Amino acid sequence: MPEKYDARITGRAPQWTSGEVAIVDSSQPSATAEGTAAAALAGPVANWVLPVRRWAYRQAGTTSATLSDAGITDPMLRRRLSPLARLALSAAVGCGPLPPACRVVYASQHGEIQRTTQMLEALARGEPPSPTAFSLSVLNATPSVLSIARNDRSAINAVSAGDDTLGYALLDAWSQHRESPDAPVLLIHAFEPPPACYGPTARHIEDVGSALAILVDNEASGQLTCTMHLPSGASAYAESRTQSDSLVTSLLGGGPNLWRGERHHWRWEWHEDAQHEHV
Repeated sequence: MPEKYDARITGRAPQWTSGEVAIVDSSQPSATAEGTAAAALAGPVANWVLPVRRWAYRQAGTTSATLSDAGITDPMLRRRLSPLARLALSAAVGCGPLPPACRVVYASQHGEIQRTTQMLEALARGEPPSPTAFSLSVLNATPSVLSIARNDRSAINAVSAGDDTLGYALLDAWSQHRESPDAPVLLIHAFEPPPACYGPTARHIEDVGSALAILVDNEASGQLTCTMHLPSGASAYAESRTQSDSLVTSLLGGGPNLWRGERHHWRWEWHEDAQHEHV
């Protein structure tokens, strides 16, 4: 955490770059369309740059989103993994070959929401939950499976922060990379829409499951610039699309993309050259 950030000041975001803390003057927007949109944002800005070696994206229903390339050889374990876990592991291996030792930041807004809902429904019927289903429902279960399959005991962080989950996972990955720049970090973001039974909180029920993996490494051929804004009161609303949809748009097309949320607005800017797989 940068030394100049005072955690006691609530409602204000710190200022980060990839090396030193810098104050960004939001009163001087650029003349571009993105600059015009950013000008409507209030408050200070957090900004950091991630060196990206490779990235991969998987979406439910695609032929490549299987475990054929997920590195899981145990057939019993493969059968027990959820569709979300399969997507996440397939994306992770899509960033390969992974370094022998690689830290992991695993991020998911809803986690294994389908499996968890099934367990809750079983409890409502008076049936005990399956121990296996329970053990695979926790947030860090999927990266733990990857760790076991790779025989890699590197640290794993699990992040869940509502609609801002991907943004904070990118910040976590940057923080780890800045602390130990010689040790690669694999960020995995897995999204599964919640069942409709959760009512108005399930804003993404029409979306399909997806997974995005980003390998952060000094030997990078691309850069991802991330900026976090505080929205003004008039512009505080959440987009219907997910953060990963916004980021993948930037990764595929290059250049910036702005995602607006209730708590923060996030801007990504991708500088092409990194290898990637998109399915």
